[in-house]
Amino acid sequence: MVNPLPRACMSINDLNVGDTFRHTYSVSDSDVQKFGELSGDFNPAHFNEEYANGTVFKTRIAHGMISVAKFSGIFGMDMPGLGAIWGGQKLTFLAPVLLGEPYTAVAQVKEKGEKNVVFACWVEDKEGKHVLEGEGVLYPIPQKVKDKMIADGSLDALVA
Repeated sequence: MVNPLPRACMSINDLNVGDTFRHTYSVSDSDVQKFGELSGDFNPAHFNEEYANGTVFKTRIAHGMISVAKFSGIFGMDMPGLGAIWGGQKLTFLAPVLLGEPYTAVAQVKEKGEKNVVFACWVEDKEGKHVLEGEGVLYPIPQKVKDKMIADGSLDALVA
């Protein structure tokens, strides 16, 4: 399998307060299994239906960090995309993410600094209720680096 290329390469100059990117997804049993293997977190709330039925959620729930990981895809592939470095994240889990249900991860430019951009981040369910909220700090590709890549023709080979 060939890994996909980033779909964007935005410098701080390309981003404006209010710019928003939305990514709809659902979490499958396979996703939970892969994340358990990657993280080492095999809490029965994620894996054992009988155990999960006895919890406040009454069913298995996805690892919260699977939803947080969706922002890695947004930031690295779409907004800002190529060259972006994720510098920090604050977040609060508000409700569980249920397997097989649709969710939308939303990243919105909240403020711009000299070298970084603060994104408001949230995940909403199909009714628009927030299940996760936070802020991410991103360092987009420096404009001079992007300009050099445009000038030498290397950018086109790195962005879809």
